[in-house]
Order: sequence, then C-alpha cells, then structure tokens
Amino acid sequence: MKTTLLGIISGIVVIVISVYLKEDRSFFINLQALLITLGGTTAAVLIYFSSDAIKYAAKAFLEIFTKKQMSAKKIIDILIELSKESHYSDIFDLLNMDAVKKIPFLEKGLTLVADDVQPTQVKSILVRNSRTISEKKRVAERVFGVAGSFAPMFGMMGTIIGLISMLHQVEDPSAIPAAMGLALVTTFYGLILAALVFIPISGKIRDRNHINTKIREIIIEGVLSIQRGDNSQITKERLLGYVSDVE
Repeated sequence: MKTTLLGIISGIVVIVISVYLKEDRSFFINLQALLITLGGTTAAVLIYFSSDAIKYAAKAFLEIFTKKQMSAKKIIDILIELSKESHYSDIFDLLNMDAVKKIPFLEKGLTLVADDVQPTQVKSILVRNSRTISEKKRVAERVFGVAGSFAPMFGMMGTIIGLISMLHQVEDPSAIPAAMGLALVTTFYGLILAALVFIPISGKIRDRNHINTKIREIIIEGVLSIQRGDNSQITKERLLGYVSDVE
C-alpha cells in the first residue's frame, strides 16, 4: 500500500508542478475532455466485462489501500507456532487464536482439520479454493489492464472531436482555442489515466496475486503438516523452502 500511495502521489505532484510552471494553467482543466476520456473508458469497460468482473476489480482495488499485504515470513512464524501448540493443545484451541482468525484461508484449513476431513480432501479443497481466489484476481487485473488500453483511445477520440469542431468553426477565430483545448487535453487525460492509474493498478493486483498465491501454498503445506502431527522443526524446514520464491 505504501509504494502504491507513494507512486500515485509522486505522479500527481510531478504533473501538477509541470502544469503550474505554465503561465496559463486553466488550459489543462477541461471538464468536457474529462467526461469524454473517463466516461468513455468507464462505459467501454462496462460493456466489455460482466458485473462479476467489475465487482472483483473494485474489491481488488480497495484491498490495495485497505488490506495490508501478508508477509510470507510472518505466515511461516505463525504456522510454526501453531505446529508447536498442536502438540499440547486441541485443534479447536488453535482455531480460537487471534492470529488464525485474522487469516480466513488458514482458518478454513484448520476448520477442515477439526472436522476430521481426510488430508487428501483438505488439500484438494484448499487448492481449489486458492485457484478460485487467484482467478478472480486475474480477472480484476485484466479489467484495469483493458481500461488502461481504452483510456488513450478515448483521449484520441476527444482529440478528433476537438479537431472536427475546430475545422467546423474555422471562420470564427474566437472558437478555435476552445476546440484546440479539447483536442489536446483529452489525449493528455487519457495518457494520465492509463499511465498513472489503470496500468499501474493492474500491475499491483498481479504482483499481490502472485505473492498471495504463494502464501496460500505455504498455508496449505502448514495445515497438512499440523494435521499429520509433524515435528515443528520439520514443518519449519518445509515452509522455509517457499520463502525464496515469495520474497
């Protein structure tokens, strides 16, 4: 979340400073251009994707700013501690631990163990659940990626509209600046939306999805190790093999 906010703020600051270095700053503010670019991109995305895909994208976007990224090392520490506790405590005691309640996927896995589900079925259920989560995130990533490709197109559309308007009013010199402003600013807005918002958000969702998929693999291995009653040191060695792949 920190890098995302830092990147967005840095981008906005650079653009604002660049704009303010110009004498006539009002030239960069054009509501009609913003409506064409943002409104057109939104409409195209709504046509392109299903309502479920839009929901996945909205959820993934909010999670970037509201949900702290899990650390693989922290997850491993929790699983090792659970492995140690499992030799002295009941599985239901593990489920009542705050660390478990904060991680739904881990809680789901331990709940299956508590319900005496066979190890092969526990793994099958968790793997299928993990794949479903990953697929939803890939859909969310694609929504923002497609939006990033649409934004410059609608920026260009605004440019064409502005040029047509300018040519239509060529006999009225006073109307040319407004038409030219629309022609140029829509492209400007389209590029900003694509390069500073949609494409970077798509990349962030992809990056987080990759990390979280690996973390869920760690959790699955940890849950199965706890179910087998493995020694905590064996559990630790197995789980640490995943760290280099994640961090």
